[in-house]
Amino acid sequence: MSGKGTQEPDPADWRGSRPFCLAAVTAAFFLVNARSLSWGWLGLDDFRFLSNNPNLGHGWDSVAWGLTDVQYGHRWTPIVWLVACLCGVPTAFKFHLLVFILGLALCLLVTEIYGRGLGHGWVLPAALLFVLSPMRNEVFTWGMGFVYETVALLLCLAWLQRGNRWLSGLWVFLALVAYPQAAGAVVAYCWVHRRHAAGWVLGFLFCAFAAYQYHLRQTLGVIAWHHDFHYLLIILPHYALNLFVPFATVPLFPSLYYPLLWVGGALIALVAIVRPRAVGLWVLLFAPTLAASVTEGFWFGARYCLIPSIAAYGWMVYEASRLGSRLTLPVIWAAAAGFCLLNLTDVGMSRGLGLCARVASQEAALVGIDFDLVRTLKSQPPHGAPQAPGAQPVPGNGP
Repeated sequence: MSGKGTQEPDPADWRGSRPFCLAAVTAAFFLVNARSLSWGWLGLDDFRFLSNNPNLGHGWDSVAWGLTDVQYGHRWTPIVWLVACLCGVPTAFKFHLLVFILGLALCLLVTEIYGRGLGHGWVLPAALLFVLSPMRNEVFTWGMGFVYETVALLLCLAWLQRGNRWLSGLWVFLALVAYPQAAGAVVAYCWVHRRHAAGWVLGFLFCAFAAYQYHLRQTLGVIAWHHDFHYLLIILPHYALNLFVPFATVPLFPSLYYPLLWVGGALIALVAIVRPRAVGLWVLLFAPTLAASVTEGFWFGARYCLIPSIAAYGWMVYEASRLGSRLTLPVIWAAAAGFCLLNLTDVGMSRGLGLCARVASQEAALVGIDFDLVRTLKSQPPHGAPQAPGAQPVPGNGP
């Protein structure tokens, strides 16, 4: 990757600056997220899938359950449950600690990815944009955040090992087994290994498995709204704006077409003209959210931008490094500093954590969604099938 104002990444430069960059990222992560270790359960799926989950906290019995369960989470996600079993009997502190450790590991892996792809001096500000964005709060401080962190970690490993189609394929498969949101990476895997027959064979198997996961989701869990990709026209502009202006479209997102969303949509269209492949990849990484159920992308779910934002921040900083302007790097540093300030104020933490629940209810009212009705529907047997004797209702839409 070369161009005006930048140079090819020098491995020697990265080896020399790696210790400092990783230490700085670690310090930044501790600065904005360490206080979450003292918090309790934050609600939403924390209660439904962790604190009230009768299948966790029973040692090897829980492990055996996690390897085979498809009913409780409406998917086959053994990796997620095995990671949850690391905490034993669920407590808020254990899961906050798990999320904290996985989040830090993810940030360090993202920094390594940027270090191998960006020129000297650009790696740390790019990593800090990712680490300090208030959009990370929901994942890095929420008990259920470990689900999204696990998938992102596995996909980062797949990218770092992309030169080995078998090893990278293993990481992609494990990510799919962890959570179907990794489905977009399957297409990326096929593209990276398109010159090898084995890459296409593995890619086909991965796509078939992703389709099977969606089949489970549709069969075992009542989905009130099936996938409908025209909602990308609402969701993508929202996240495009929030990459650099967190909460720009909240609390009005997502039910109303209004000027801010038009601005975001126009930005995507303009950038797509110049860099269609990069924008296409970004859209691809968002798509599985809608394939699972459009309601999962209906409100301010910052967790759904975790994986796409890894690609987005790295790509945007790379493009900025090619401009050859002396102002570009200071602007990126200023954006990272602004993110840090938001995180250290009530505006950053409270909005990042509380809006998901509040906006969901407010926006549901605007678009006529009755969440009590949705929960009732999702507790019923699929397709009108009779409830098995003695069976308990399964949880709702899920993480």
